[in-house]
Parts: sequence; structure tokens; C-alpha cells
Amino acid sequence: MRSRISVLAILLVFGLPAHAQTPVGSEPATPSELDLQSYRRELARVEQASKNPQEISELRHSLPETWMVKDGDHVYSVPTKEISDALWQIEHNPKKAAAGQLEARLKSMQRQAEALSHPGLGTNPAEAETKLKKILALGEFQDASGPSAWDLWRARINRWIFEHIVRLLNLLHISQKTGNTIAWVVLFLAVVSLFYVVYRWLTQSSKAVDFRAEVEPKVSDARGWIQDALAAADRGDFREAVHCAYWASVAHLEDIRILPRDRARTPRESLRLLEQHPKEQGLLQAITCSFELIWYGYRPVSAIEWAGTKEQLEKMGCLQASIAPTVSS
Repeated sequence: MRSRISVLAILLVFGLPAHAQTPVGSEPATPSELDLQSYRRELARVEQASKNPQEISELRHSLPETWMVKDGDHVYSVPTKEISDALWQIEHNPKKAAAGQLEARLKSMQRQAEALSHPGLGTNPAEAETKLKKILALGEFQDASGPSAWDLWRARINRWIFEHIVRLLNLLHISQKTGNTIAWVVLFLAVVSLFYVVYRWLTQSSKAVDFRAEVEPKVSDARGWIQDALAAADRGDFREAVHCAYWASVAHLEDIRILPRDRARTPRESLRLLEQHPKEQGLLQAITCSFELIWYGYRPVSAIEWAGTKEQLEKMGCLQASIAPTVSS
């Protein structure tokens, strides 16, 4: 239910209707025909106004979608979308390098207009392209690159979000400063809600890692494990016999309080806890190695190997010696 409420809140904030009231002055200017001189003055005006943060918003909304530039019998269509996007970036992200990119773009457009005004000064397009390739091949331009597809897509998303938020704030008659604060708070809460939903989904769907032993002990003391081990050996199931022998040795060490009672330990953890008891650690290590290879590694086990494990149990004191010492005559 919380995740549904979070998603609904995000949709209510960002899914605003496209026909919401447009802020005053946001309608782009109608394209008009400019001569080369007027076009160059317009570029100079844009370059000058873009350096004043207070004029950027008005400048951006005053730009037509296209400048129609007339040069004699030719009419050129110059789109302003790139300039408008750069102005939007400067307005909302003044710390980024969009201002320098915009200035370079405007100067390039001015040089193009200058070349149109003085065609005799122009160069052959093929020669210009060759010269440009040589310049770009220099070492200082190797790391130069324009915005990636991801940067452009992210900029479009941010612009769409902020434009809808601005429309909402204009409808509510909220100042720009207060509106920006509310917008960032809403965005922050939306991101936090999204992360919370993902976190809850991951924690609920993932299973906790279980480091418990592969089986719970059948009885609580070593004697019961010994009986199970001997019974398994009598019926020829030496793999189960070694398995029960391992747990008999662990239960024996717990009974004599060398190991704490905790059947959630792994075999290697039990060995590390016996560092202060080298004798018991050596005996348990021999049984553990045999147990891991047979039980986890599915290695075949013979009666001879079971006899070796049984001998280790006798040395540990879990099992009485099968052959009692005889008195010499």
C-alpha cells in the first residue's frame, strides 16, 4: 500500500496535463525574415543578454523557433533550439559549462554570417573541412567531446519536469524562489520514496543466508551421535557413520565445555574456537577433513576409512577403545 501511494504521488506531481496554463511571456516569437545585418545584430543581442542572469528567461522565451535569414535571392532557415536549450541549462544549472558552449556557438554563427556578408573571404568547403580535421587531430582536442545521448536525454527530462512544475506554481501564484524550494523538496521525497520501495522489495524477496549446519542434531549429547554412528557402520552406511561421528566429536567437546553449545557454527568456525586447545583441535581437524570430503565432496568411503575416524573418536574420549590393552605374561 505504501509503494502504491508513493507511485501515485509521483504521477500526480509529474503527470500534469499538457494543456495547463502557460506562464506569461512563454510563447515563442513568430519567425520573421531578417537580412544579414539584422541577423548579426540579433546574434550579438543574444550573446550580450545571455551574460545577464536576470534576462535569460525573457531572452529564451523571446526566441522564435527559427530565424529566417534572407541573403539576396536565398533564404536560410536557422533553428534556435540549440540556443534555447543552452539558455535553459544556464538558467537552471548556472555552474555547468553551458555558458561557454553557448558563447562558442554564437561566435561560430557570427563567423558564418560574416562569411555570407563577404563571400570573397570564404574558403573552399573541401579545404575548410580538411583544415578542420587537421585542427581536431591535434593533441589538445583529443579529449574534447560534445554532450552524449544520455546527457541530451537527461536534459530533456529535466526540462519537461521543470516546465510542468513552473506551470503548476504559476497556477498556484507561488513565487519563483518558493517554487524552486518546493520543487526540490518534492523531487527529493520522490527519490527517497522510490529508494524505499526498492529497498523493501529487495529485503522481502531476498532470503537470508543461512549458515546453520546441514542438519539439526538428533539428540543433544555425544552418546546419541555415537550410537547412530555405530548403527550406520553396522549396516554398511559408512558415509552416515562418518557424518554422525563428526557431530559426536563436536557434542563431546561441548559436553566438556571446551566448545560453546551452538549448532549454527560451521566446521571451520569450530576449529578456530579450539586454538587454545591444540590437542583437541588436532583431533577434531582430522575428523573434520574426513567429514568434509565424504559428506560435502561425496567421496566414497570404505570400512578402513571409517576405522580411522573411529580411532580418532577413541583418542578424543568419545568412544572406548575396541581392543583393551592386554597384560604381558
